[in-house]
Amino acid sequence: MSLRVRLALITSLLTFAGLALGSGITYQLLERTRLADLDRELRLKAELILDAAKENPKHQVSTEIEDQLIEETGASVAQVFEGQQMVWQGGVYSPAGALNLSAIHSRGSSTAGGWRVFTATDGALSSQVGQPLAALQATLQRYVEVTVPLVALLVVLSGVAGFVVAGLAVRPLEKLTRAARHFEEGAQVPKIEGRDEAASLAEAFAGLLDRLNSERLREQRFLAYAAHELRTPLSAFRASLEAARLQGTLDSEKLSRLHRESLRMETLAQNLLALSRAEAREVRPQPIDLADLASEAFDRFQPLALEKRLELDLETQSAPVHADPRLLEQALNNLVSNALRYTSKGRVVVKSGLEAKKAFLEVSEHAMGFKATEGLGLRVARTVAEAHAGSLEFNFNHGTTARLVLPAS
Repeated sequence: MSLRVRLALITSLLTFAGLALGSGITYQLLERTRLADLDRELRLKAELILDAAKENPKHQVSTEIEDQLIEETGASVAQVFEGQQMVWQGGVYSPAGALNLSAIHSRGSSTAGGWRVFTATDGALSSQVGQPLAALQATLQRYVEVTVPLVALLVVLSGVAGFVVAGLAVRPLEKLTRAARHFEEGAQVPKIEGRDEAASLAEAFAGLLDRLNSERLREQRFLAYAAHELRTPLSAFRASLEAARLQGTLDSEKLSRLHRESLRMETLAQNLLALSRAEAREVRPQPIDLADLASEAFDRFQPLALEKRLELDLETQSAPVHADPRLLEQALNNLVSNALRYTSKGRVVVKSGLEAKKAFLEVSEHAMGFKATEGLGLRVARTVAEAHAGSLEFNFNHGTTARLVLPAS
């Protein structure tokens, strides 16, 4: 069942419930109001007859008052009792007794046998006036006969109107459905005017599709970048293996070359993984001190610095942050590796510290050999910094300094 049909059915049910409740309440009010009016008339007549009976020694009532029972209120019957004995009766009376008023002993209003009766008493003397409820029942029956078809008609009309209005209400949703079904074909999310739920849904849906498109483009760029970066080391690695296979031997030079290529591919894979996590903002933060990362990087790259006859220094100051240690470690490795690779002489300094309520990791050299071109390593460092709400900054005074700045804890 479609949403449009469900909304139309709900509209019909609510209309039926409202009309049925309203009609029932109106029926009760109509019945009670008419009974109250009838009780008021019967009470006046009963008191009038009782007063007339008190003035007559035999407790008889004049014919003038008896005629009023018929002329003013229609078919009525009245009786006067002294104790349990009836001393007078009048009005429209049938000897067969359509109503035995003497059997009604309660004071005030009561209903019996389709009659409404009012009893007035004064000492041992009492009067009872009754009037049939057939007229009231006919009126209520007529009300029901008119109301039931009218309610049915209004329920049907409300269902039709609800179906039409629901069609207008769900039209934006139908447009969004078509856009979602043709998302692969590049369908655009329609703009829905207004500030209602449909407009908010369209805006949120458009944002979701934009993010999906961005993620798709990011994945495509990542795959293209990975394929491009892996092509060269894999080709070199394969060439070395082919040469060793043809020659039937692996000398130390070829083993060293294969080892370097394997390390390069391992570093490349780590960088690609870090880049993918950082671009997807897949950060797993925990409390760490940047001084510890700087010290570990110093120990890790000291052999490479000695091999290249470079001086690698460490200057640390405690810099607590809430960040992903693996991503920061990869970013710092890239900065230090980049500095050692492109510096031919002099010294490279690894620093950590706090400045202006910001924590930083810094790699600097003073021989103007450090290249700040946007390669994979620096791209990873920049993306990792941005994933932590930080930045990667460069300073080219007296050499090259790369500083990774993060919010301090």
